[in-house]
Amino acid sequence: MEKEGICQICGKPGIMHTCTICGALVCSNCYVPKKNMCKICATKFK
Repeated sequence: MEKEGICQICGKPGIMHTCTICGALVCSNCYVPKKNMCKICATKFK
């Protein structure tokens, strides 16, 4: 799901994605679309 906000990882404002694991709102730079996860969860759950 996409909505406007501030990235919970890097602090960048804009369109956010929701991580399916932790629920964090993250920007496109901190989101891994193939896994539908933030980059932190994507490294934990390879």
